[in-house]
Amino acid sequence: MQVGIVGLGHMGTALAQGFRHVEEVSLLALSSNPNKASELEISVLSDKQDFVSDKLDALILTVPARVTVKVLEQLVSAGLPSSTIVLSAAANVSAESLHDVAQDNPIYPFIPNIPAAVNAGTTALAVTDYANDEATTAVQTLLESVGDVLVVPEDQLAIAGTVGGCSPAFIDVMMDAMEDAAVSQGLDRQKAADLIASVVMGTAKLAKTSTLSTGDLKGQITSPGGTTIKGVLALDQHGFRHAIHEAILKASGK
Repeated sequence: MQVGIVGLGHMGTALAQGFRHVEEVSLLALSSNPNKASELEISVLSDKQDFVSDKLDALILTVPARVTVKVLEQLVSAGLPSSTIVLSAAANVSAESLHDVAQDNPIYPFIPNIPAAVNAGTTALAVTDYANDEATTAVQTLLESVGDVLVVPEDQLAIAGTVGGCSPAFIDVMMDAMEDAAVSQGLDRQKAADLIASVVMGTAKLAKTSTLSTGDLKGQITSPGGTTIKGVLALDQHGFRHAIHEAILKASGK
């Protein structure tokens, strides 16, 4: 599958890094930054006509939301094939607004996250009236090559994208705090970092594969009068849950 990425900021770069590990994907990028070519070891073009002339199967837009529609309009004018699937990673840019400038192309708004770089991403995908069954199958296969895909109605894409896209940063903050606490008690920093990353990975895998709720999983660790329940109560006393609620709400613009 020939895939073109427009914009190689943090998210575009993460997707490019993930797709590089997928044999079925041939990757091309449009960027004004020539250093990205050597950094990512992919073909990076700066001319829009050269870019769209490669008969892209899928076009991924990871440019800022304020210019997403304009960039797509320029690519259509440059000769973007009508068969090219258009995926937009811009929050709050509707499928309808993209369809208005690319009326013959299948359109897919989606919100990926940074762990796509190591093929462990989480992507929220909206399948709208501007999609079709064949393109949807191709899009899901493409995105599943860099992680999990959650299909949601377009009106839920913003909150799903906020949770999926922003939460890695919130988890990084938590891990950083845990690391500092471990170091304060004498554990080597690198060992602390490795330990915490392993714990987070294992906990997430268990939560994903278990039929139990996260509350019930927590209950398996918090024995009566034990050390873990004391730690959980300390989190509650210091507003940990409320802080998480507020982080999600603020990140979603509430």
